Amino acid sequence: MRGVEERSVVKPGRVILVVLSLVLLVAGGIGWTQYRRARDAYDAYRTLIQQGVKIAGVNVGWNTPEEAREKIWQRVAEPYYRDLTLNYQADVLALSPAEDLGLEIPVDEMVAEAVAASHQYDYWEGFQAWIQGEAFVLDMEVPLEMSFDETAAARHLQEIAQAHDAAPTQPMIDVQKLTFYPGRPGYRLDVAQAASMINEQVPLARRREVELPISVTEPDQSRARIESMLSTLGPVMEREPTLPYYYTATMPISTAGGIEGTPTVDYSGPLTWTFPHFAGYTGPLTETTGLFFAEGDPGYTFNVTRATTQVDLYVRAGMTEPIRFEPDLVPPPPITKDLLLPPLKARLAQFPGVTSILVKNLDTNETIYESNMDYVLSGMSLVKVGIMVEVYRAGEGVVDEESHQLLLSMLGSNSSNPAANFLMASLGGGSAYQGAARVTRTMQGLGLSNFRICAPYVIPDASLGGGQLIWAAWQGASVPRYDRCIRATPREMADLIEMIYRCTEDKGTLRKAYPGIFTPAVCEEMIEVMAANDLRNLLGAGIPPDVKLAHKHGYSGYDQPWGDTRAEVGIVYSPGANWLISFYIWQDTPWINFAINQPLYRDVSNMLYNYFNPQDPFWPRPPWVPTPEVDTG
Repeated sequence: MRGVEERSVVKPGRVILVVLSLVLLVAGGIGWTQYRRARDAYDAYRTLIQQGVKIAGVNVGWNTPEEAREKIWQRVAEPYYRDLTLNYQADVLALSPAEDLGLEIPVDEMVAEAVAASHQYDYWEGFQAWIQGEAFVLDMEVPLEMSFDETAAARHLQEIAQAHDAAPTQPMIDVQKLTFYPGRPGYRLDVAQAASMINEQVPLARRREVELPISVTEPDQSRARIESMLSTLGPVMEREPTLPYYYTATMPISTAGGIEGTPTVDYSGPLTWTFPHFAGYTGPLTETTGLFFAEGDPGYTFNVTRATTQVDLYVRAGMTEPIRFEPDLVPPPPITKDLLLPPLKARLAQFPGVTSILVKNLDTNETIYESNMDYVLSGMSLVKVGIMVEVYRAGEGVVDEESHQLLLSMLGSNSSNPAANFLMASLGGGSAYQGAARVTRTMQGLGLSNFRICAPYVIPDASLGGGQLIWAAWQGASVPRYDRCIRATPREMADLIEMIYRCTEDKGTLRKAYPGIFTPAVCEEMIEVMAANDLRNLLGAGIPPDVKLAHKHGYSGYDQPWGDTRAEVGIVYSPGANWLISFYIWQDTPWINFAINQPLYRDVSNMLYNYFNPQDPFWPRPPWVPTPEVDTG
């Protein structure tokens, strides 16, 4: 017999109860976990500053206290701790609010106050709102708090005032250094006002610069005072210029035959010389004397009025650097003929006869000196210049080579009489007498009324022609006598030479009288003919050998009944000026001693050269000193 299977039977109600219990158990576990999480989050939220709270205008809600402190420091407190810039005139000073003024901003306390005010509501009420996604907002602001020592600014400013305040410096003048020292203004800080401005500035974070109130005290730099001070420089800076002067100096002549300081020829032994017409003097010659003109030294002056104006403008512009003054130069008076004439007259007075002289600056047309220029004197060879002019006039400005050589011979150092007679004969159609008359008419037509050549020049050898008639004009011992056949005044000969010179400048009487003949080029050619005269032992002895001298000399000869006459007329072309000189001497004697004649011409010529060339004078070498040999290597 099969066995009977037994089965267990579970009741439905019991199963449901078990399942439900399990579900509740699981759901309870999950719910508790979520609850704890919600509580933890809510508790963390309550550690933050409540939403809506501000500190000094800065929203710190939802920030931890540490975050709030960092934010308030950077955004609020730190700008107030930046240094204040204090401007004392041009000086820029710094003032620390914390160190110098004791500034304090209690950031921690303000944050603590915000923290303490947060979440002051029922815990569970807040939790209920929290789990519903809501949070309570606290509309609250903690104001900015700060404090500083309001008396500290004044104390600090006192130190600044002691270091920077200054009394005004009055202007000064140093007479020894010729220097004016401008005054400097004084400065004074208004401590009370500045302290008030700083205290007002401390709570203003955006403005950290203060222009300190400074009172300025200007020094007394009125124009009247400046002028009074500068006037003390006048006696120190002013000096009258030194007047020009002349002086004589003696230079030794070395035994080697030259003037010391110049190349010399090697001559051994002492220098002794015998001179013709030196009254038999023979002896040692050891020195030579020259006369020189010195330009005066400049003086100084100080224009107080002008300097006062300059200083007044200077100080008004705020300048304070010292001003050093220099005096104005006052040039010395120029060397004038008033300085020349005393020594010139004194030298002429040493001649025992009569002197006739004219000196004229052709550059300025000034007559420097003239004396006895209108005496009629022997024309000698000087009137041969008139023959030259007539030769050029007859040739209408052109002369052939033969005539040119005759002119050079007639007007040269030999002063050839045969050449003069030949030229006059050619002018007179073969008659020297007619040629002489022609020359005379032309010269008188040019205004030389006393000019005359009545016959040919005497030639020692009768076979060469001649036969001049000579006689004297007797006028007494004190008035010069002259050759009545060949004559002119010293002024007329000077005028003739000047006519030729002015013609080279395209002007003057000769140029106007014969404009188609006497061109500047023709007149320059006549000047060169006279300059070819190399006899330089009279006027030429007093000027440098390389200086151009266009001239003609003349001697009246031995034992003439009208006494002895010497003369030279010419133009000196010097660096300082071109000048005309007509210089005649006459003495009632058969022969003027050459020892008197030559030094006189040399001294006068040298005196004039040094007058016209004071900065580069010439010391004439006496004619007895041998000429230095040039070292050719």
